[in-house]
Amino acid sequence: MWPLLVGVVVIALRDDLPLAVVIVGALVCVGAAVYLAMLGWRLGVVFDADGIEVNGLLRSRRIAKEEIVAITNFPAVRWKNADGKARWTPIFAFANPGRVIPLVERHNEAAISILQDWQTDAKPEPVKKKRRQRPAR
Repeated sequence: MWPLLVGVVVIALRDDLPLAVVIVGALVCVGAAVYLAMLGWRLGVVFDADGIEVNGLLRSRRIAKEEIVAITNFPAVRWKNADGKARWTPIFAFANPGRVIPLVERHNEAAISILQDWQTDAKPEPVKKKRRQRPAR
């Protein structure tokens, strides 16, 4: 959001621009900021027994659990599609590039840990029936 704020300030400080241009520029910047805030509000991850849905800034992606290779500390989901091609999907909701707020950093690390535990949760092996041996006669 800071680049948008800088844009508003620069436009407002320009003396040679008509007032209408300054107002339109400010409205565009405010509209873009509101739009980005709404996209940021829906950032997150939802997972269940079948897979994971990663909601990003521009798109959301559903990945089946069996396609997931790893959930990294980046944070991102490494996975392979049906053709076997390696892919990755970043999880922007838990990204903390500045690492300046310890509370947020701890929350993000805990969330990534929960996802990693979910991903590595051992799948139950099918129970094989043992053949009953007949007593020897």
